[in-house]
Amino acid sequence: MNNKIKLLLLLIGGVFCVVIIFQLFRLSENITHYKNKFTRRYPPHVAQEIYQADLIYNSYYFAGNGNGNIYLGNYTAPLQIMKLDSTLTKRTTYNIELKENELPFRSPQIRVQDTHFFVFEGIAPYVFKGNIKDWKASLKINSGYYFSQLEPVDSVTMAVRYLTPKSGESLIGTLNLTDTAKVAYGSNLLEKQFDGIFDTDGSLHFNQELNRIIYMYRYRNEFIVATPSLQLMYRGNTIDTVSTAQISLIQKKNSTLKTFAEPPLVVNKTSAVSDNLLYVNSALPGLYEEENIWKIASIVDVYDLTSASYRSSFPVYDINNHKMKSMLVAGNFLYALIENNIVCYKLLEHLSQNKAASSYTKTN
Repeated sequence: MNNKIKLLLLLIGGVFCVVIIFQLFRLSENITHYKNKFTRRYPPHVAQEIYQADLIYNSYYFAGNGNGNIYLGNYTAPLQIMKLDSTLTKRTTYNIELKENELPFRSPQIRVQDTHFFVFEGIAPYVFKGNIKDWKASLKINSGYYFSQLEPVDSVTMAVRYLTPKSGESLIGTLNLTDTAKVAYGSNLLEKQFDGIFDTDGSLHFNQELNRIIYMYRYRNEFIVATPSLQLMYRGNTIDTVSTAQISLIQKKNSTLKTFAEPPLVVNKTSAVSDNLLYVNSALPGLYEEENIWKIASIVDVYDLTSASYRSSFPVYDINNHKMKSMLVAGNFLYALIENNIVCYKLLEHLSQNKAASSYTKTN
């Protein structure tokens, strides 16, 4: 074999090796960024759609549930509340009357718990309280730190996500509507990774059945379980692998404010709690999952808050190419808002499973 042929074979072999390495690199990148190294469990018939209703508008949000009813607030009509029965067939709209209405209202929100309801706005800040019998409310709080989220713990105690002065960092705490001096802060609950604002973003919940405050991070695979007295019970991890928020920030021109330099990697879109379970609308596909299901549905992962385990997953299907934007779970029923529709899924097998699919990390 002459030298030219040898040189040609070596060149072809070198190019082939480079192509193989490049393809392996692309495959590893695809697994890392799109096919995380975890496996979901999809038992058959976990969730079945049983009711659907057209709300006409897409500006509704979940304000609460109780006594077999679902309550919806409306961002464009902030002092209106809609009550739906569990079958989504009967609806009644109420207008809320605030006894003190001279406050600078911008975008108030509503929460309903049992026979009470609360109207609040954290940028003012203020909190009104009333009874669902007449939908009239009086001012209870009109001072203190600004806050960005609020969830009722009981008729007088609120779990809140505060915005600390100067830094603007998030801080979970509580406030008491009967005694403004009973403000508490859980300074050890939210863990800052680099800025304490964007990296700690997430959803605040209160689980009445377990009497626990739950906080689900948006950009990392972690949630927090704490008592109403702000004692940390444990930090749980979801089954995906993103433990550090993948966020890049830039400072706005002529401003001290920062914004995203590029779209961040969302890990958990929205969440809900009911009984001993945490429901998480994940944004990341697992290993071996078909891409088609992610194009037509939102995936909900279910975790048991008492046994520290991942239970199972199921899809909530899109409506007219629109995905679920929020959900509420009441016992064995999951309600989802999808564009201008509300749907109800009956939850089946995973609620009675004796064995979980796998364990997730639980640390103090």
